[in-house]
Amino acid sequence: MRSLANFLSVLAIIGALASGTFYYLNTLEANNLAQELQTSQVQLKAESAKSANLAAKNHDLQEQLEQNARSLQEARSNITVISARSNQLKRENQRFTEELEMRMDNEENLQRSLADLKKEMAAQKANSITLEEANAYEQKIATLESTILKLESTPVKVASPSTAEGYGNLKPGPSDANGRILTVGPQSSFVIVSLGYTSGIRLDHLLEIKREGESIAKIQISEVKENLSIARILPGSLKIDPIAGDLVVSAN
Repeated sequence: MRSLANFLSVLAIIGALASGTFYYLNTLEANNLAQELQTSQVQLKAESAKSANLAAKNHDLQEQLEQNARSLQEARSNITVISARSNQLKRENQRFTEELEMRMDNEENLQRSLADLKKEMAAQKANSITLEEANAYEQKIATLESTILKLESTPVKVASPSTAEGYGNLKPGPSDANGRILTVGPQSSFVIVSLGYTSGIRLDHLLEIKREGESIAKIQISEVKENLSIARILPGSLKIDPIAGDLVVSAN
């Protein structure tokens, strides 16, 4: 009987030790799990912060990409404008070249006509022509010489094919244009006016010269500066020679 009691006591002791050991192990494992959970939460927060940073960087990169796309589109538009302007300048240069060649041909023809008239006048004088006939030939020679001088003094750049097609193809200058003649070229071939780019004046604008309220000529802008322009007097519109100080307005 005592042996059974002792055996049971041993079993109780062993059970208590096993229970304590199990409790200790469970507690240790629970602490480990809690520590691992805390570590995982810290790592999760770190990863969340990294994800937020990556999202912000992605947003910045997206904005930069959109800005680059806008810049590229603007550059393409500028290239298109520059290309169109280049083609326009090529066409204008071709017109100027053709005009120069035409003027040279006209001058050459006038020179030949002048030489022929001089020879004819010399021959007529040798045959004792009348004074009236000699004066008529001299008048023709003077007219031809004046025409040649005018061609030589007229700047090439002021020519434009649009003047040959009529004034209707020219765009009138700004309605509020109000300037003055600064300089008149030789034999009224061109004028310099006190209206420029800042006054709204552009190439090939049509303006009018007035004196005492009366129109005396129409002009075509051939070169524009900031505060002044160069213009040619259109053929057939000149009534009297302009002078410095004459009024320049839009030819509406």
